[in-house]
Amino acid sequence: MSTTTPFSTLEAVNEMLMSIGQAPVNSLSVSVGDVNIAQSVLGIETRYVLLYGFAFNTDTSYPLTPDINKFIALPAGALRCDPTDSNQDLVIRRHPTYGMGFWDRANQTWQMGAAVPCEITWGYSFEDLPETARNYIAISAVRKFQKRTIGAPELDGFSQEDQARAWALLLRDERRVRGTNSFKSSKSLQRTTYRNGWGIAGNIGPVTS
Repeated sequence: MSTTTPFSTLEAVNEMLMSIGQAPVNSLSVSVGDVNIAQSVLGIETRYVLLYGFAFNTDTSYPLTPDINKFIALPAGALRCDPTDSNQDLVIRRHPTYGMGFWDRANQTWQMGAAVPCEITWGYSFEDLPETARNYIAISAVRKFQKRTIGAPELDGFSQEDQARAWALLLRDERRVRGTNSFKSSKSLQRTTYRNGWGIAGNIGPVTS
């Protein structure tokens, strides 16, 4: 019996190409303008969605340790990094020598005397994400790609309802992992859901008028 496989980058790009009437490709190494644009849109949309901070790409109380110069660098792959202790007045800035890292605004120094527990939101590649995240990102990328290339977000592609339903499935998985109370505390997820009218009715999907 055959089994389905997770949404691949190639499949996502081909969905984008077919949405504007282009033929699908067999490889992403094809040097074609629309293929390159599609990959760029998919990458941008992936980072944008991950910034919301889901359970699968967010660590809490993650300790960052100072180096021998007492400097705490921003970890590679981190999209957002915030101290867990709200009393610490630390921000991310670019050090003239060491790159991006923590700056202590209260004490006007780069030097940290101890490890800093942080909440870190990580950036991952499209194929390293859960299937519901890939599905939502792909649909959103198709709509943005259509609008960018031909000026119409729904020509032979996905509708806003398709996008809302994919978002609902993604949030359903998020609720299962975090629990309802933790989901309610995530302001960024709630703002996106209800700003777009994508209220969730149980596990069914988006509420549409």
